[in-house]
This record gives sequence, C-alpha cells and structure tokens, in this order.
Amino acid sequence: MLTLDLIFNVVLLAGAIYCFFFIGSVDNATSTELGAAFWPRLILGIMIVLLAVGLVNTIRKKNGKGPVTGEAIAGFFRSKLLVGIIICAAAALILPQIGFIPTCFLFLIAYGILLGEKRPVVLLITGVVATLVLYIIFQGPLSIFLPRGNGFFRNFALFMENILGMIPGL
Repeated sequence: MLTLDLIFNVVLLAGAIYCFFFIGSVDNATSTELGAAFWPRLILGIMIVLLAVGLVNTIRKKNGKGPVTGEAIAGFFRSKLLVGIIICAAAALILPQIGFIPTCFLFLIAYGILLGEKRPVVLLITGVVATLVLYIIFQGPLSIFLPRGNGFFRNFALFMENILGMIPGL
C-alpha cells in the first residue's frame, strides 16, 4: 500500500523535474556567464537527486510503516515542523513588501524562538549579525539584488546600502 510519504515525494519529484526543464528553456546565458537560471537549476538538481534517493530508500525499507493515521496527521498540525513551514511562508509573502533586511531579521528571531532560544538579547544580536552578514555576501561578492520593500522600508534599505557603501572593501 502506498503511504502518504511516498505519494508526496513522487509529486515533489515530478514538480522539481518540470521546473528544472522549464527554467532551462527560458535561460539566455552565454558561454562565459552563468545566467539567471544557474542557481535555481543547481538547487533543483540537488533536490531531484535527494528526492530520488529518498524514494528508493522509502521503497526499499518500508520499516513497517503503514498508511498515515488521523493521529499522525493531528500530530503534524501540532508540531514545530508546521510552525516552521508557516514562518517560511510568511517570510516569503512579506519579503517583497518590507524588503530583505527586515524580513530576514524577523525570520531569524521567529525561528530562534521556535528552536527554543529564550534570551531576547541573544535573539536580537544573532538576528542583526546574521542579517548583515547575509546582506553583505549577497550584495557584495555575489552581486545579487535583494528586495528593498516599499515606502519606509525602501528608504531604510537605501539608507543601509549607503552606510555599508562607506565601508571600504564592500
């Protein structure tokens, strides 16, 4: 009998394969540059390999797993996994509106709380430092445009870009 696990992985694998070829068909990179589709296709390629390995392992082992019960589904809805998925989805939805810097900061604090960190100072320092490190890496060496947001958040992002632009070597 097929488990929910197996069905979910097959659907994900089919979607990833479709996206891999769809993204490749719209890329206009030259032979000397990577192009916009390089990183998404790399991530999708890794995802396809890992999903295929997971499918083979699931089919091979079975581990006595039967069909998913109502109790297991209820457990999922009370789990930290679901809360983490909701945090990621919320971050993806607010990213274009408020920009990378505030979204990343709020995401890191929310995930820190989810993982059990109770000290507010540690959450704030970790959020600020990790956000700045990620921002500097993406804007500097990788030259990847990050969303600035709208209104006040756009002005804040431009202000931060000016401050970081004053640091030599960035």
